[in-house]
Amino acid sequence: MRFTLTFTEEDYERLTNHLFHSSREEAAYLLCGISASADENRLLVREVIPVSATEIDHSSNVHMQIQQSSFLHAIKAAADRQLCFVFAHSHPPTVPGHSEQDDWTEAPLFRTAYNRIHNEAAIHGSIVFSSPEKPVGRIWRQDGTIVSMERIRVIGNRFRFVLDRESEIDLDFFSRQVLAFGEDLQKLLGRLVVGIVGMGGTGSAVAEQLIRLGVGKLIIADAQGLEKSNVTRCHGSRVHDVGNPKVEVFRHHSEDVGMGTAIEIIPENITNVAVIKRFRECDLIFGCTDRERGRSILTRFAIWYLIPVFDLGAKIDSDNGTIKAIEGRVTTLLPGAACLFCRKRISGDVVAAEVLEESDPAEYERRRRQQYVPELHTDAPAVIPFTTSVASFAINELLHRLSGYMGTDRVSSELLVLFDDSKIIKNSTPAEANCFCANRTNWGRGDVDLFLDMTWGS
Repeated sequence: MRFTLTFTEEDYERLTNHLFHSSREEAAYLLCGISASADENRLLVREVIPVSATEIDHSSNVHMQIQQSSFLHAIKAAADRQLCFVFAHSHPPTVPGHSEQDDWTEAPLFRTAYNRIHNEAAIHGSIVFSSPEKPVGRIWRQDGTIVSMERIRVIGNRFRFVLDRESEIDLDFFSRQVLAFGEDLQKLLGRLVVGIVGMGGTGSAVAEQLIRLGVGKLIIADAQGLEKSNVTRCHGSRVHDVGNPKVEVFRHHSEDVGMGTAIEIIPENITNVAVIKRFRECDLIFGCTDRERGRSILTRFAIWYLIPVFDLGAKIDSDNGTIKAIEGRVTTLLPGAACLFCRKRISGDVVAAEVLEESDPAEYERRRRQQYVPELHTDAPAVIPFTTSVASFAINELLHRLSGYMGTDRVSSELLVLFDDSKIIKNSTPAEANCFCANRTNWGRGDVDLFLDMTWGS
């Protein structure tokens, strides 16, 4: 079991600005949601509570004593909301990790947290900062044992990952990439877990590039088998693969390439709750499905679990073989950015129609004929240069979020590529005030009794 912690960029900056606003040790409390999957317990920061000067009896650059009422108040707030409790404080640069004094003072603190927060799923921990860039975290188990946080994520205009160890990779394979982005980014890629939903033209092109970039693990989901028309644009597919599951086809291809990326395949749709739950272990996700219901699930997932989603689309408007327009789209979904509903990229009416079509095809057809539900289009034009190009633009968005190579002023959350007009348009559309994505109480909610607050089929 690994333990991790995820911040939004806004919360991380608020925390570190407080911790380093003086030359003394400073502290704060983090209230966190929880994502508990088979292999990972992930803390999701929902609120930062700075410890004020009036709550500190005395402090220096190497020591601090906080009033008992201060942390008891924060623990009560966590208990009232059934959240996890994390204690954060600064250290001088000469003490990059937890000290013996921390060991001594934190043990009774976390005994109190477990005694007062009556949530069986909750875990609690601490994090120290010797600089804003160097957090070190650990979990205190209920039995008093300690385990380190494997990674700390910061999600926003840039994606930052602080890892407890480096990946073991053969840099000779990636020497040209290292010349471009450096060893640190290459080692980070080797530790990332990336999800891909949909393994058609865009999804397979994303996966092809990720394995050659050296990403450590892919979790890929698609319920469909490879059809004849897929071979023209699905990377890694061959004519004699027709009829096999798309995810199996790509796994075999990845094994043939031999770059070492681990592939977990799920030959099902994310409309199955057990499937989407597997993606809780991802660091980020590429949404490459052409169904609006799947996109709506990923839209909520990005908010609930603080897991960025790059949603891809490629649309060809053609009439009797004459191209009218070709548009590609990459939308980055994460807290603070407009979701697909805000942007009018998907609609509740179409999502409801897709649900009805899947659950009761006869009733859907009856309502469609009476024009009570929208027409659902299944087959659409698709050509490999455009699906592959959209995938490449999405990978570029990821590389920028990791490295910042496009510059600090590049903060757009959507990219539109007008192929027929040779134009690229960027935007940062704000969330609509009444949309669930703008409601901060949804950010980092993690596991709730009704997954994503949605109704799921059996």
